[in-house]
Amino acid sequence: MRNIINRIFLLSLFWVSCECEQTKFCQEALENARMCEAMAYPINSNVKEAQVLKSTESTPVTVNKHQEKTLFLITPTYTRGTQLAELTIMASSLAPVKNVVWIIVEQFRQSHHVTEFLSTCNTTHYHIVGKTRRGNLCNGLRNSALEFMRRYRNVFKDGVIHFANTDRVYSPSAFEEMRKVEHVGIWPTQRARERFTCNPKLTLQSSYYVKYRLNIGSVGLSIDAVLDSGYKFKISESDTQGLGGLIAELVDDVEDLEVISCDGRFVWYIRFQR
Repeated sequence: MRNIINRIFLLSLFWVSCECEQTKFCQEALENARMCEAMAYPINSNVKEAQVLKSTESTPVTVNKHQEKTLFLITPTYTRGTQLAELTIMASSLAPVKNVVWIIVEQFRQSHHVTEFLSTCNTTHYHIVGKTRRGNLCNGLRNSALEFMRRYRNVFKDGVIHFANTDRVYSPSAFEEMRKVEHVGIWPTQRARERFTCNPKLTLQSSYYVKYRLNIGSVGLSIDAVLDSGYKFKISESDTQGLGGLIAELVDDVEDLEVISCDGRFVWYIRFQR
């Protein structure tokens, strides 16, 4: 009889423990759902509570639940033959990475095929729209992402921004390196046209059109510094020029740049056929 009573007692403790864990899980799921708002779709299709945020409503709770810095990756995209292939490669790189927020900015509209694809991913994301019609589309779409982030500053803070084009391929270690950035950090992008050495003064030899000539895959920036700067990319400039202008807003000279890696092989530039 005593053994039976002990078993019943242990089973009751187990049931209470499981119920607590389920409650905790539900609370976390609901909290994650509230974050997916304003032109954003929840990355987990099992979360039913998420609703589109109206402009008059309060903003969601902050994303960062971990001690390490949050990575905010901005990816411009537009309809073309390789669009889903490129997004698949990026999503695969991000899948094992913790504490990352992926902002996909699509030209004109949230296309059904991209929305459907993102619903199968397990990375926290925002799928928003940019209205750029001419010039450097990627620069225009980056501006849309920055405007969106400034609109919800209580969420987008305390982390690192990286402009993750879909023609860059990342190893898992790349994202851990990015977390080291304090203000403006740099590292090499393999196969990129822009020269990179361990000495920023040699890497960043000024040209007639841009002082900080770095590949867009080679830079991580403090999210607070970027959003506070109010900087806007010019659609008349290249990616390199636009990024160089942003860096010039944030640092006084090359000595202010943080060399995160001299020869790291964790970001590659691979040009897809259009």
